[in-house]
Amino acid sequence: MSVPSSLADTASTLTSAQAYHDESVDGTDALQVEKRYGEERAKRLRDDGVEQFVDISLSDKFRHFEEDPWVDPAAVKDTRTMFPHNRCQMLILGGGFGGLLYAVRMIQAGIRPEDIRIVDPAGGFGGTWYYNRYPGLTCDIESYCYLPLLEETGYVPKHRYSSGEEIRNYANLVAEKWNFAGSAVFCTKAEKLVWDEATKEWQVKLIQKRKGVLPQTLNIHARFMATVNGVLHWPKLPGLPGIPDFQGEIFHSARWDYSITGGSQDDPSLTKLKDKRVAIIGTGASAVQIVPHLARWAKHLYVVQRTPSAVDRRDQRETDPEWFQKEVATSTGWQRERLRNFHQHFTTEKQPAINLVDDQWTHAIGLAAIAGNSAGPKSMEELPAYIKLLNNIDLPRQNQIRARVDQVVTDPAIAKKLKAWYPSWCKRPCFHDEYLSSFNQGNVTLIDTDGKGLDRLTADSIVVGDESYPVDVIIFATGFRSPYGGTPAEKANLTITGRNGLSMTQQWERNGPATLHGVLDHNFPNLFLSGPWQASASPNYLFNLDALGKHAAYILAEAKRKADGKAFAVASTAAATEDWAMQVLMRAAPMGAIIGCTPSYINLEGGIDRVPPEAQMIMARSGFWGHGIEDFLTHIEAWRAEGNMQGIDVQV
Repeated sequence: MSVPSSLADTASTLTSAQAYHDESVDGTDALQVEKRYGEERAKRLRDDGVEQFVDISLSDKFRHFEEDPWVDPAAVKDTRTMFPHNRCQMLILGGGFGGLLYAVRMIQAGIRPEDIRIVDPAGGFGGTWYYNRYPGLTCDIESYCYLPLLEETGYVPKHRYSSGEEIRNYANLVAEKWNFAGSAVFCTKAEKLVWDEATKEWQVKLIQKRKGVLPQTLNIHARFMATVNGVLHWPKLPGLPGIPDFQGEIFHSARWDYSITGGSQDDPSLTKLKDKRVAIIGTGASAVQIVPHLARWAKHLYVVQRTPSAVDRRDQRETDPEWFQKEVATSTGWQRERLRNFHQHFTTEKQPAINLVDDQWTHAIGLAAIAGNSAGPKSMEELPAYIKLLNNIDLPRQNQIRARVDQVVTDPAIAKKLKAWYPSWCKRPCFHDEYLSSFNQGNVTLIDTDGKGLDRLTADSIVVGDESYPVDVIIFATGFRSPYGGTPAEKANLTITGRNGLSMTQQWERNGPATLHGVLDHNFPNLFLSGPWQASASPNYLFNLDALGKHAAYILAEAKRKADGKAFAVASTAAATEDWAMQVLMRAAPMGAIIGCTPSYINLEGGIDRVPPEAQMIMARSGFWGHGIEDFLTHIEAWRAEGNMQGIDVQV
């Protein structure tokens, strides 16, 4: 596979390559749209990239923004009582759905629930659904696809799109059903993992922090580990001057403070805001759901926008149980088939004859750019033509979304500012039925910063350019650390040291991951990973995690059988990891469509465009399986069917 001399060169040529034709597409001149896309992107590019944000978890100055408002200290077990003899067989890092799914699949593969421990800094199960409890919180993926294990649990989601509260309760249901609810070690974080070659196990340093109790450090040994630490869980703030100077109420949307706003997640009556001037910073997926509730209750609401979201219809509705049984849960394996059909819509090839989900995701075919596409380019030289094709497919949809703004928002000047000028795949699409109409209310002011963001805060105001807006409450809906940078160590804010004293951070930075199928790295035995590196992606991220959880559980079960009761180390072989990296590289070209995108967490705020030439091959070898998740599953399922654990080394 050939790679261009630099991704920056590729990005700079995309304007001409994407000038796909002079004809009118759906009433809009494609060349003019492309020109506008480039202009809007240029406004938002910054030399500091992801460094423009403050990572709350890494900042002593701002760490109070991530304090857990939901934890019940009395319900959290003492870490020391959870590890008899300071040992456990399987230690899972992460109590979100990824950790739950890995636990379920390991139990199904033969590990006893009592031999599992799940460590999480939170006070309960759910991951991002534990922390995020803001008003209006709803999953944007259809619940019949998103909630895993529906066939096994028999659970019927209450709505087409589940609320955050329902999802969090469902996480607890899963833990109870598979009998590992008592295996959780909450308010506890792993700080350091070190591989012990002599004993073939991991030495783990844990720190538990409970309110009103001195931090406790515990050093344990774990035979097997899984890092399932989520993708959107470390909140970030814009690097603004004056945040500590603000004298009003201030918090991040991922730590919603109902003591300030009034109400609760199940009753979002934000009565304490009736006499308050409120500013919400950000207009991404969280803000799109929050704004209608703030607009309903605040005396005045300022919505501070840097980049508008592309907001399509959501079409929420309650689930009719009779309809669900007759039309959805029709036969054994229904959820897998529904998800397969969902994924089959992200391709530039012919769409399936039947659309089982039929939501706005499945009509956004351009998202093949980030979901992977087996019909995509086979080399980087073919990438410009592929982007041209994607734009041809995508432009009618984006035109319709921009037209929807005009249909809903009554003030043409405001409507103009709310229109998204970038392809569907450059930022996570949004879906809501009330967000746009909120800007028709007299108590709502859109502060569009034309791509620049806020300038600073003062003791009582937000400042944009020469304009100062006095406010009483500031809510940062500014998102999370990008899930696509760093290693599993950085994702969990810990250090991982493997064979021969190798640091995962240094090894991956120098050479990239050395995994087979994205779940086992040659240099880090008995440590099961959860992607996305050298694995695949779906808009429904939980499906990715479950697929890898099944694969990891299969490998562990087969390794235990081979070891025949002896202590063992299981890892991928060097030859197999090199072959897999080349397989990923050969399929990398379709993922190159994000080059030239508007800055967002998807492209590391534009940083991917600036990757130096010497790092580009590593990036291509380390990235997603570019032919899509169904193609990825075909490969790993065929590997399992062979039954010989090709490429896996089990040492006793």
